[in-house]
Amino acid sequence: MVLAVHTHHDDLLGLVAPLAIASARSTALVVDLDREGLSLPGERTLADLVADGPTLAQLVPHRSGIACLPNGGVDPEAAQEVLAALEKGWPDLIVRTRGPIDRLPMANVVPMLAGVSAPTGPCVWVRTGLGPVDRHQGPEVCAPGRAAFAAALAGRALRGRWLQSWSGVWEWPWP
Repeated sequence: MVLAVHTHHDDLLGLVAPLAIASARSTALVVDLDREGLSLPGERTLADLVADGPTLAQLVPHRSGIACLPNGGVDPEAAQEVLAALEKGWPDLIVRTRGPIDRLPMANVVPMLAGVSAPTGPCVWVRTGLGPVDRHQGPEVCAPGRAAFAAALAGRALRGRWLQSWSGVWEWPWP
């Protein structure tokens, strides 16, 4: 399955959310189409694959777990051909983006904070425990703790019971 993900109002959560969604799958690739967000961990970048072309080894997973492909400064439009090739070879693909991609289902991630606006339609609602929030459609997930943010920034795997709640993101019928 392929899922585009955009996190509203919080770039740090925007780094952790795609990794948390990916952690609910046995094998997944997180591809970063967001040139403006915090960089995902990884040595080769999407810009490298666009410039040099992907190798067969990059188009299919060789082990289970999460792999990341940071942006590297490439324009989302220039990466569409590589993205389409990656979709064919990976069992699950999470695409971090700032906006919708025509052919992909889109999950908007929104922290549950009083006064925070949300896009129309279903969203992934991240609990914060800060004030009453008008909730709409979509799964409600546990907020990552400080250790999760530190791990994501350091390029380490996310750990903790909070991740279990993110598996429901895959079950929602995203538009």
